Amino acid sequence: MTETTTATARAMPRARRRKGVPASAPGMRAAIYVRLSRETEETTSPERQRAACEALCEARGWTVVMVEDDIDVSGFSRGLERPGLQRILSRLPELDVVVFFKIDRLARSTVDFAEIMRITEAQGVALASATEPLDLTSSMGRAMAKVIAVFAELESDTIGMRVSSAHEHLRREGRYTGGRVPYGYRVVPNPDGAGKVLEVNPEEARTVHGIVERILAKDSLMTVAADLTKAGVPSPGHSSRQTTGKRSDSKKWYTTTLRSLLTNPQLLGQVIEDGKPILRTDGLPLVSRTPILDMDTWQALQDELTRRANPGDRRREGTSLLRGVAHCALCGFRMYTFVARGRVRYRCIGRLKKRQGGEQIDCYGVSIAGEAMEDHVEAQFLKAFGRLAVVRMVEQAGEDFRPQIRQAREALADLEADRYDRGLFKGEEGANRFAAQYAKLEERIASLEDKQRHAKPAGVTAVPTGLTHAQQWKAADTAGKRDLLLNAGTYVEVSPAKKGGRRLDTSRLAVHFGMDGQIRRADAEGRDVEEAIREQVQREAADADW
Repeated sequence: MTETTTATARAMPRARRRKGVPASAPGMRAAIYVRLSRETEETTSPERQRAACEALCEARGWTVVMVEDDIDVSGFSRGLERPGLQRILSRLPELDVVVFFKIDRLARSTVDFAEIMRITEAQGVALASATEPLDLTSSMGRAMAKVIAVFAELESDTIGMRVSSAHEHLRREGRYTGGRVPYGYRVVPNPDGAGKVLEVNPEEARTVHGIVERILAKDSLMTVAADLTKAGVPSPGHSSRQTTGKRSDSKKWYTTTLRSLLTNPQLLGQVIEDGKPILRTDGLPLVSRTPILDMDTWQALQDELTRRANPGDRRREGTSLLRGVAHCALCGFRMYTFVARGRVRYRCIGRLKKRQGGEQIDCYGVSIAGEAMEDHVEAQFLKAFGRLAVVRMVEQAGEDFRPQIRQAREALADLEADRYDRGLFKGEEGANRFAAQYAKLEERIASLEDKQRHAKPAGVTAVPTGLTHAQQWKAADTAGKRDLLLNAGTYVEVSPAKKGGRRLDTSRLAVHFGMDGQIRRADAEGRDVEEAIREQVQREAADADW
């Protein structure tokens, strides 16, 4: 129960001490704080604490204006979140000193004590213990308090290291340690013991797979995000998700949400700490839960997202269909769109580019009606490829054990430094432990070097999409259609107009596909023609297999 003296300070103005007047001077306003974890403690009963504090105030000539207590309240587990203490801290402008029986009654942690000292000192309020020589109303007491603050910081750092180490240990065992729950997973009791673990959330996993399929099918992030929001699919920040982790109240999908989700290696079942995967002793990421995506799909997804993030290859929704496909027959430069009289046209700007570089060419800037040319190229493309199946080329990462070999060699060097430079592994037992660890690392290095000699090289694998070119063309947006054209090696040469007219003169257009188109584009853009040929050979071989 909280008691308050009849003398109230609520209406009194703040009496700031004049410079040079000590806090121990008579007439200062004091608040007494009493705390007891259990009522059964007789040696520090609330009555005794209060009596000692009142005796100190009387001896110093201080006026007691409030008394607050926290009974059956732990100072360690509750920290500063104690009702009585909070009431005192809320009225600091009306006080000059806070009196307590012993420091452990005010705070059981030096971190909490340092925080209380910081708050009161900022308000010009002193702290005083009724039974200890530590008196923060004196210069010596404040100096000692600063030493306590240093140790408080050390204790805080030590606690942080212990907590971090404990969390990493639990994560390595596959346990959930709190915080944000990765999308696609949910928190469940640990079936193998204490604590909780993460398991795949079937509904969210289906959402992830659907998103990945659409991204690999060239749908834009903006379109996918808009469709998910419209369909009411809970986003990673949706408040309706039943998890114990902290979440925002966002109920919409954004392109940043999608990119953050799709680049999170936790989809592979990896365990993340401080933004990085926890590594096993062999240097590989620790996988302690069921993956949502397999490695091949993950790599294809990252390649697609990287391609879109590249300014030179970014596919913006609503961009022109034949950008990068249509080239001028006179100079070989790409043709770009512009609007004339409300209609989209393509034109060559090669002459302008050359002029900017101080060169001159004969091209005068060929132009052509955009919609009519796009319709013609679409018809030619679907005629040639419409019935053929679409395959996705997945680049298979080759095996490379060199980073693991380097990591093992560094661990071996550190082990040698521990024994010979730092003087660790002393005595017979230490020598045995050193020899065992050294032998284990040497064995691992030898094993990795043997794997490196027989490492599987990188390659490209064709994965069927289950759709024909015509089906995917119908479902794709402008960027997706353009990707289909480019993957088919489409190259369009636009010649100068021979005569005027409203209708498109198709004789101006030379449409090339496959190897012929790839070679022409590589040559026009100054790229390695042989590399373009190799890429097209792989693509056509994959198409033939399916």
